[in-house]
Order: sequence, then structure tokens, then C-alpha cells
Amino acid sequence: MRAFSSDSFVDAPWHLAVCRPNQGHIAFRNLAKAGFAVFMPRHHTSRRWRGRQIDGLRPVFGGYLFFSTDPAAPRWHEVATTPGIGSLVKSGNRPAQVPSSIVTGLMMRCDADGCLMPPDDFQQGEAVRLTSGPFAGFIGTVEKIEPDRRIHLLLEMLGRTTALTVPPAMIERPV
Repeated sequence: MRAFSSDSFVDAPWHLAVCRPNQGHIAFRNLAKAGFAVFMPRHHTSRRWRGRQIDGLRPVFGGYLFFSTDPAAPRWHEVATTPGIGSLVKSGNRPAQVPSSIVTGLMMRCDADGCLMPPDDFQQGEAVRLTSGPFAGFIGTVEKIEPDRRIHLLLEMLGRTTALTVPPAMIERPV
């Protein structure tokens, strides 16, 4: 599933829809089939389920997706009744508008499949958190960054410093 329903950026106003539980992909597919511009950014995650680690793609804004409709002839009822859609985020009695600069900025940070790419600007000596793999959740320090974008980290484990090499998609800045 691609996170974009079309290859062009839509400059029309964007709105936000709340998806039914675990039906974001269904809502995305149905809105795209109906001719709406739809955007649902995703990111790589790793989670444990039944004792196993599962790597996959999950929506950045779980349960929500962005859509755009023609402002001259909005089709609110069609969106609200689309299978997979629970409701529309409203301001008063009209669907709230999300600034197109926010949605465009998110689109520009995504790859062709709509997967949010990590920022490239990690610096040597910066503290980062591993997001996937066996050391997910550990905080490490960037030792060096190779030209092919692999990042060498130093982790403190059991009183010792351990070296680890990871791709940039596996790390993020701690919050």
C-alpha cells in the first residue's frame, strides 16, 4: 500500500478523518478509489507479540488519515460514509482544515512509499535512541557516520561500552 493516492501534490485544502479501529488501510483504499487525494504517512516500527519481534510499517498518526476534496463541491457525506471511516475531525459543524503547508512538509519528508524518512543531520557525539532491533529503546552515542550512511554507535551495557553499526532508519532523537 502506498501512502499517497496520487503522485502529485494537491494544493487544495486538506482535512483529517478518524478511521475505525484497525481499518486505516481500508479507509485509505476506499477513499483513493473514490477519487480523493489521500495521505497516510507511515514509519518503521518493531514490536513484540507473543514472544516474537515483529518489524513492520505503522501509521505515524494512528487512526487518522489526511484527505483532500474539491473546495467548490466538497463531498463530505461520501467521505463520512466510506467504509473504514469513523468520523471527520470538525471545527464547529464543518470539517476542520489542516494547513496544506503541514501536509506538504510531511509529504516531502516521506519516500515514494509514504514512509517517513529519518533526518540525515545526526552529528558525531549526539545521543540517539534505537527504534528497532534487539536493542530497541537503548540510548547510544553516535561515534561516526560513514559515507554510505551507516552510523556507528556506542552503547553502554553492563558497565561496558559496546560498538554497533546501524542504518539511519533504526535511530531517532530521544524525546
